[in-house]
Amino acid sequence: MPGQKKDYYEILGVPRNASKEEIKKAYRRLVLQYHPDRNKSPEAEEKFKEISEAYAVLMDDEKRRMYDMYGHEGLSGAYTREDFFRGRIEDFEDIFRDLGLGSFRSIFDRLFRDFGLGLYEEELVREEVVDLELTPQEMLQGAKKKVQYSVLETCQSCGGSGAEHGGFRTCVACRGTGQVVRTSVMGHMTYTVARTCEVCGGRGKIIERPCKTCKGSGRVQSIRSLEINIPKGVANGSVLRFRTDRGVGGAREEVILAVRTWLKKTPYVYARDGDLVVRVPISPSEAVLGVTVRIPAPDGLVDVKIQPKARPGAKIVVKGRGLWRAQGVRGDLIIRPVVVVPRESRDAKKMYEQVNKVEKTVMERWRDRALRLE
Repeated sequence: MPGQKKDYYEILGVPRNASKEEIKKAYRRLVLQYHPDRNKSPEAEEKFKEISEAYAVLMDDEKRRMYDMYGHEGLSGAYTREDFFRGRIEDFEDIFRDLGLGSFRSIFDRLFRDFGLGLYEEELVREEVVDLELTPQEMLQGAKKKVQYSVLETCQSCGGSGAEHGGFRTCVACRGTGQVVRTSVMGHMTYTVARTCEVCGGRGKIIERPCKTCKGSGRVQSIRSLEINIPKGVANGSVLRFRTDRGVGGAREEVILAVRTWLKKTPYVYARDGDLVVRVPISPSEAVLGVTVRIPAPDGLVDVKIQPKARPGAKIVVKGRGLWRAQGVRGDLIIRPVVVVPRESRDAKKMYEQVNKVEKTVMERWRDRALRLE
């Protein structure tokens, strides 16, 4: 990170004699505060990097001892940034799973790639969110659905090298070895560290003519399909996670599908905290005289009687016949009558003209009283 680095203990807000339990507790609290998917402020991403690096160092006994003795300079003489996180990825994953924040690997890969870290050259894990619409019956009873997602696969044009044929040159920084050896003295100790070459990323060669297909990355995106089982009683807006197969052809990417389930959108049916709200079209005469309507609820048909003179905004509640709420309680089926004027026909027009004659005098007197300003 540019500029003077902050003290790791101050970053986490713990004393220098803090136990590992105290350090982990502080990191968990700060992760919830600064996770870039939860906190959209400009400084959140940089703060997340700081607290993650501080946690990785202070939870390792040897790195913490070096830091306490010599500070940041001592660490940079003995370790690379890649070394800070090496061996702690599963620890981070456990914390993120426990907090319901998805995969640490996916956020790490997104934010720390600018450091040139090579932790995932053998294993790349990414999380992809997919929205899936379900009918009320599918949400209540479960279903098998196909979803599509993208996966990185080895570019067939360059075989994953990222360069056109003969498009490499030897890296002058590491002389083709992929490593730069650095020796430093700290107190009475001498350290010799072989670090991954930052110029070529450890490859020992540099691309001069990038592959036209993959633009030098060595990988291309491909669309795949996966059949998944939606469990019974899934709530509206809930997220289900599924692991996919790894990318073929040596790309070594695994995608964790975060499938977010939504009730299928229609003009007349929607969900509200587990309640299934149905807007039922009725004619003006049905509104006056009343009508019994058959409603397709998630678990079968329901006959609902709409009383005569149904007013705008009226609702009829059928208890326990809606969707599932997040708390595992069945919601209600809520019927809301909506008066719809049928398309004009000669017979309907004649009848409405007769009705209008009957209503006209009464409505004029009603309006006169309602709109009087005296």
